[in-house]
Amino acid sequence: MRDYIYSPNELLEMALKIEEDGVTFYSYLSRNSEDPRRKELFSYLASQEEQHIKDFKAVSSALLNDTEPEFWDEASKYVRSIVEERIFPSAEDMIEKSKKMNFDQILNSTIKIEKETAIFYEELFDLARAEKSKEILSKIIREEISHVRKLSALKE
Repeated sequence: MRDYIYSPNELLEMALKIEEDGVTFYSYLSRNSEDPRRKELFSYLASQEEQHIKDFKAVSSALLNDTEPEFWDEASKYVRSIVEERIFPSAEDMIEKSKKMNFDQILNSTIKIEKETAIFYEELFDLARAEKSKEILSKIIREEISHVRKLSALKE
């Protein structure tokens, strides 16, 4: 009997899905923003999420190789549905919802997602044993927190 909820493969799949959806959503907001300051910020955030994808791919072999083989389960449809529907909405859902929101509502929603993402990655950090994994996860967590600050600055 396993004493974990998700395998490393599932956790990495979740992290990649979160970042891929972030790229799609921030790119959409950048393309559809008329304010140059907002356009620039959303473009920057999309590029940060693209870098996070590269970072997760770089750390994936270290994380998986540093984990006991019995944890190497194939990612399930159930886990994907949790990521897409419960923990983090899909990019398509975020885009559709944003069409019905004013800018402050979009900011609040995006800040909430960035905070939840940072918390999720802190959990991954706690599970990681390889120093390379911890280093990259720590960098990504700091960047997610900086996203919250940058988005919050637009509210002022």
